[in-house]
Amino acid sequence: MQFTKSWARAALLALLPGAITAQQQQLTGDPQRGRELAPHCAACHGADGNSPSAAFPIIAGQHEAYLFTALVAYRDRTRDNAIMSAAVVGKSDQDLQDLAAWFAAQRGLGSQAAGLGEVAAAGTASGALLAEGGSSVQAQVTALPDASRCPTGSAAADADGDGLADSFDAVPDDADEFVLDTNADGRFEICSIEQLQAILTLGETGTTGLRLEQRMARDYELVRDLDAATLANFRPIGNCGPTGNCMNDLDKYGFKGSFDGRGHTISNLRIDAPEVGGVGLFGVVSRGKVVSNIELRNVRSNGRAGTGSVVGSNFGTVYNCHATGEVTGMFAIGGLVGANAGNISYSHADVKVSGQMAVGGLVGDQNATVFASYATGDVSAGRGAGGLVGLNTRGRVVSSYASGSVAGGKDIGGLVGLNTDALLANSFAAGTVTGTEINAGALVGFNSNSRIRNAYASGSVAGAAAVGGIAGNNNGSIAQSWVAGVVTGVDQVGGLVGKNADGQVSNSYFVAAADGITSVSGTAEGTLLNNRSLSNTQLAELDSAALLASADADWRYCDTDGSGAIEAPEQVSSNLIWDFGSSGDSPAISCVPGGAAAQR
Repeated sequence: MQFTKSWARAALLALLPGAITAQQQQLTGDPQRGRELAPHCAACHGADGNSPSAAFPIIAGQHEAYLFTALVAYRDRTRDNAIMSAAVVGKSDQDLQDLAAWFAAQRGLGSQAAGLGEVAAAGTASGALLAEGGSSVQAQVTALPDASRCPTGSAAADADGDGLADSFDAVPDDADEFVLDTNADGRFEICSIEQLQAILTLGETGTTGLRLEQRMARDYELVRDLDAATLANFRPIGNCGPTGNCMNDLDKYGFKGSFDGRGHTISNLRIDAPEVGGVGLFGVVSRGKVVSNIELRNVRSNGRAGTGSVVGSNFGTVYNCHATGEVTGMFAIGGLVGANAGNISYSHADVKVSGQMAVGGLVGDQNATVFASYATGDVSAGRGAGGLVGLNTRGRVVSSYASGSVAGGKDIGGLVGLNTDALLANSFAAGTVTGTEINAGALVGFNSNSRIRNAYASGSVAGAAAVGGIAGNNNGSIAQSWVAGVVTGVDQVGGLVGKNADGQVSNSYFVAAADGITSVSGTAEGTLLNNRSLSNTQLAELDSAALLASADADWRYCDTDGSGAIEAPEQVSSNLIWDFGSSGDSPAISCVPGGAAAQR
């Protein structure tokens, strides 16, 4: 039986979550325009929709109607996925239809691309190319540039007078251009730290018609490793504007393109801007934009606020980025990202971080998402210091960990310093924590109106008042968690929580070690349900019946795709959050980078 395409489309839409309007159903996707928009999706799904990572689905060859409806749902937040929502925020229905048409027209790995015939039948030039077997557009997208195409001119000459030496200028005879896209993938190629810096500075010591706004809106990619030692003080790409304060202008003056490091490194980067906010390789990344696949080695970054190594203030997505070195400043200081209003995933930092307030091994201050990431550097601050995140306000920390030592005055935690109106799940901390004033926890300093689920802390914690293994101070909810480190303090000291003011702690455990702590909480306030102290042997004997007895599906299984929901395929025994190992092993979190093996 033959069905019309319109009938098939209607039938497919009936099966999809959510609904789209009649006007949206009438849109026709332009795959060529979708190709122009697609580089923003490449960090996660690959340039042609064939994802390079098992963490993200292959969308090449998917039905166009399905892709469009899913993209609309992510944009309108009727489908919960912080990374996807950030990637499509602000895009029109036509933009999303064009993206859907492009990815539907691609050839999925191991199969013919669904919809190729429909695209060709539409009569567009790009559709005809894709339908023919040779797929020249596809070849252009997937071919990688190489360093042999980098500039080779004189370092002493500037033939076009644009202020960039010919040795770094890919178009030395044209003052209105300095980079090329030799493989036509929509991303201009960066060959040197001077060329990268020229995104911001081209024409400052010469003349160019290529405006700053144009340069800042482009997409770029590295073609080789860079050594930044030739620049004494790199100026961040994107910033907080004339006031130097991103609280005033948000991402208005941010980098509005996307950057793919393609797995390359930048070594010996030095950034010193102590009077401003938005300090990092990218000072500010704008909403919907992506910085991905880059490693900074031996970076030194110093700023006043919103200071990190890779990104100072992030409103977009940071994916698969890594850093080693040192970051210093005052407020919102992080080893990878200073202030995060976007999303960070599959990233890590081994960075020494210090500041006054809201200081973290990975992120200083955030109201967004950290997923499947970790930090191993030491952290210090006066208030709000965390091994991973300093201040987590209305944010999510999921499937992540920290192992560095953390020290400071108030609100000091092995993973998060101050966790307020937020979620922390499927994560752990392994470093030692020292707080000199109030609210010190081996996992969280102060858990304020927030949820902690499926977490543990194996490091010791010492403080003055309100000191606990999971949280120093808790007026939120803690469940299915355990603590093994020594807990010491002067006042309000407990094995799980120090001060439990109107909080709830349930189904959690702590090791009664030589510290002599025998009580779950240092105060009699709040609600305590099914918690107890254990010996090390008893901790190793914990099983799923103990830690997961009261958990529904959302708190039993890993969110492997980072969607924010536990879908049916994830609800299988091989995907349990807790890994109980063999005899003598303490329970480990299987969802974090490296899995349980990295914890034993």
